[in-house]
Order: sequence, then C-alpha cells, then structure tokens
Amino acid sequence: MLKQIKYKDFYISIILIVVSFCINFNVASNGVYPVDTFIHYDNGYRILLGELPVKDYWIVHGFLIDFIQAIFFHIFGNNWYAYVIHSSLFNCIIVVSSYFIFKNLKIKKTHCIIISLSISFLAYPISGTPFLDLHATYFSLISIYLLIFLINEEKPRYWFFVAFLLCAAFFSKQVPSIYTIMGISFFNFYLFLKYKKKEVFLYYIFGAISFLLFLLVFLIYQEININDFIFQIFLFPQSIGTNRYSAHELNFNNIFLDFKFIYLVLIPIVVINIYNLQKIKNYKDSKSFKFFIVLIIFASTTIFHQIYTKNQIYIFFLIPFLTGFFLYFVEISKIKNKKKLMGIFLIICLAATTKYHIKFNIERKFHELSNTNIRDAVDASTLDKKFAGLFWISPHFDNPQKEIENLKNYLKLLKDDKKRKMIISEYNFFSSLMNEKLYAPSRTYDNISYPQKNSKYFFKYKNFLVKKIKNNSIKEIYIFRSSVLNDEDLNELIYNYISKSCFNRKNIDKYSTKLTILKCQELFNEKK
Repeated sequence: MLKQIKYKDFYISIILIVVSFCINFNVASNGVYPVDTFIHYDNGYRILLGELPVKDYWIVHGFLIDFIQAIFFHIFGNNWYAYVIHSSLFNCIIVVSSYFIFKNLKIKKTHCIIISLSISFLAYPISGTPFLDLHATYFSLISIYLLIFLINEEKPRYWFFVAFLLCAAFFSKQVPSIYTIMGISFFNFYLFLKYKKKEVFLYYIFGAISFLLFLLVFLIYQEININDFIFQIFLFPQSIGTNRYSAHELNFNNIFLDFKFIYLVLIPIVVINIYNLQKIKNYKDSKSFKFFIVLIIFASTTIFHQIYTKNQIYIFFLIPFLTGFFLYFVEISKIKNKKKLMGIFLIICLAATTKYHIKFNIERKFHELSNTNIRDAVDASTLDKKFAGLFWISPHFDNPQKEIENLKNYLKLLKDDKKRKMIISEYNFFSSLMNEKLYAPSRTYDNISYPQKNSKYFFKYKNFLVKKIKNNSIKEIYIFRSSVLNDEDLNELIYNYISKSCFNRKNIDKYSTKLTILKCQELFNEKK
C-alpha cells in the first residue's frame, strides 16, 4: 500500500510539473511590457560577461535573481527559452510543494490536486517572466510551507532552512520579504519563550547567520564594495519606501474590493479558528493553531505589501492557497455540513481561478496588455534569433511590427558603432543580443531606480555614473525609449548628473537619441 501511494504521488507530481511548466512557458511568451518583462534579461547575461550588480550597475532591489538567471543562461544558452525556463521551473516548485504540504496535512488527494492546479494558473503565470516581487513572495511561500511541515512533524532543525529561504527572499526583493521575516521572527521568539525550546531559536538564528556569512564571503570574493552594497540594498531603498508610504492614499477599493476573493476565504478561516478556540480544549497550544498564526502572518504581510505597491496585483494565488487551509481547518473542527462547506469553497476557488486566469494569463493584465489584441503579436525572432519563441506585442505601440523595426534599427546602430558606448534603455536586452558590454549604469530607469535630483543621495549616483563613464572610456551614450523621449526624460536620465555642455546630441528618432561625449572638465571633477 505504501509503495502504491508513493507511485501515485510520483505520477501526480509529474503531471503537476508538466502542467505548471507549460502554462507559465506559454503565457510568458505572449506579449511584453519592456521594463518588467526584461528586467533580469540583460542583467543576468551581464554577469556572464563579467559585470556585477552594485559594482558595475546600480540596483535598488535585491540581486539574487540576476545571479540565478545567469546560471540558466550558462546552462541553456543566451536565448529567450533560458529566460522563461527559469520562471517556469519556479512555478513547478511552488505547485509541487503545495501539493505535498496539503497532502501532509491529510487533505483529500483529489482536493490537493485541485488546489495545486489552481495555484499553477495563479502563481508565476501572472507575470510569466522572472520578476522581483514574485521571486521574493514565492521564496517566502516555500519557507512558510517548510515551517508548517516542521511544526507538523516536530523537526526544529528545519528552522535553519526557513531562515535561509527567508534571506533568499529578502535578497530577491526587500519588500514584501522583510514583513514576512519580521512576522516569522516574532513567532519564532514566541515559541522560544512559551515552550522553552531553545533549539527552535538557535537553528533559526544559525540559518540566518550562515546565509549572511556566505553572502559576505561572496561579496569579498567578487570584490563588491560592502559599503556600496549596504547603500544600494538598505539605505537608498529605505528612503524610497518612506516617501511611498507617506504619499499613498488608502481607500475602500485598494484595501477591500481588490482582494475580495482572498478575504472571502481568509475571513472564514479566522472565524473557524475563533470557534475552535472556544470549542476545542487546549486548541491554542495545538499544531493547528500554530498553522493558523503562520498563515495569518504570511497572508496579512503579503496583502499589506500589495496594497502599497504600484505594480499590478499578483497575489491571487492566495485564493487556492487559503482554500487548502480552509479545508484543513474545517476537517478538524466540530462543525456541521463539512462536505457541503468544502464543496462550496472549492467551487469559489475554481471560479476565482478561472476569472483571474482569463484576466491575467490570457489578457495579460499584469503587463498592461489588456487593451491590445494578443493575436496581433509578431514573431520576435525577426529581431534576433535569440528571441525565437517570443511573440512580440507591447502596450506602447499599436503596430508591434513598427516597434520591432525600431529595435532592429537601434541594434544596427549599436553594431555599426565600434566606439566604447553606454546604453540607457528599458529595452533591457541589447547587451545580450550583441554579446558585448554596453555599460548600462542602472538595472532599470524609473523615478525610484536611482537617486533623483531632490534626493539626499543624489551625488552618490552622480559620482557612480561619472566614474563609470571615465573608467570605461565611454565615448557615446545611446538612449532608447518605448515612449516619446522629451527633455524632462533626458534631464532625469543624464543631464541632472552631467550638464548638457558635456555632450553633442543627435536625435535618432522621437524615441531615441545619441549623446557624443565632448572633452568636459566636469566629467573629471566628481563632487564629493
């Protein structure tokens, strides 16, 4: 019987892997939103060229995903498939781990499969391509699964890996990871104080210290300045976060209506646990109540982050995730009509999965493609064979072929220009297409990617930019945009840091320009 169960689980896992991989792979290749779709494309390949985050290009978020993507490029080659395999495999890990954690909680196998398949549609396919917020959230989710497993199996040594995964989440993106880290750390300390199990605390601390020691050794080995690392990962992002929270307006829509299906499952879980506290003796000391605390920490911190982020909503995977735990809490509760209640919530889960699959996977809402006709997408291999498998359409151009033609012209300009050049563009793939260093100074280019003129850290980035131009003997700077390039854009990208008199400007078209660097004393007198 045990062998038969193992074989069944093996075949179920294979099916889940194939389905979750294919869903994400297919969705990721239909349409692009340049700044988000390609955020790790060039930056992953630049690592293989010898360029490193913090040291060679400015980052404001964690850098772990760039290194993971570099590994995928190294194994599978410099191409679109290697990029999408990365996120698709991550989707597989999320889905299979979901199946086994719910199976470990004794949920009916059919229900485990339904929940896991629902997660496969609502986890990584929301974006499709590797993305900061998603990696951070799903590293945190896997740590939550591991935490629930160790509570259920009473294996405190797994706290080491919980801490390790939470650190990986943080260095993918600092938020929402830091919220989950704070919540789980308080929970760990609570267990340590209440149950006097010092090994729970020690394994957790040792896991975090081990990760940080490994990181320190890595930074030293790669000759990445630790002060610059602290500044770019901790200090500058903190100033952005403070401003964002103070400026954000909360309303009924972005607090409640945007997450109505999530609350529809979360609130009954809270009600059931309040009921269990009253009806089940010593419930507050049970494993089930500990699961509930962990669940609330993860769900609340994830929702809190989503309320304040400017990105599209991506946390609808919480609906099947919470549905699985709803089934668990109903099963252990002393309530009537359990089967009917479970059936109703499974139907809600499937209905919500269908709704958001259409909205985000088919219509590609996360990448702002809802108002485009995905069927008008063109084969991106006409731009470069490395993009075989990608069908190009973006929200910036009514005619995707026109955008491809623009990009082909830009690529030809770069190839024909044999001088040392720097590129500033949200089309973050020219370096990988040319197999050449193009010395882009930042990972991305929006108003939070690096210190703007009104920032107290303005001169930090100015010095970084000037030093990069000087040390690499840059002769020309190319700027390519997906929208019309205006004077304000140029000020934010370059002129606020280095005056116009240092460049000779030649417009390529309304979306792009070339700046030829003149002999300019300003470039050699960096303000401290």
